Amino acid sequence: MASVTITLTNICAGGHHLTFNVTGDRTAIVASSLDNLLDSISEEEVEVFVKLIARMVKLGRTNVQARNVLQAGVTITV
Repeated sequence: MASVTITLTNICAGGHHLTFNVTGDRTAIVASSLDNLLDSISEEEVEVFVKLIARMVKLGRTNVQARNVLQAGVTITV
């Protein structure tokens, strides 16, 4: 089972530049701006998100196990 934790670790003095740490099955440092977080979510972003979640479901599972999980539905709560 995949696990990822996203933590806001820094905000610039002006409050518009943000830094996030990603830990878990993948690690990264991601910079963003407050404006990016206020934009509506695009169709392309939804497609990328769904593919990413499906790939995370597959981690450590057989194809049949992953299919069963995806068919049952994956809930993401924030």
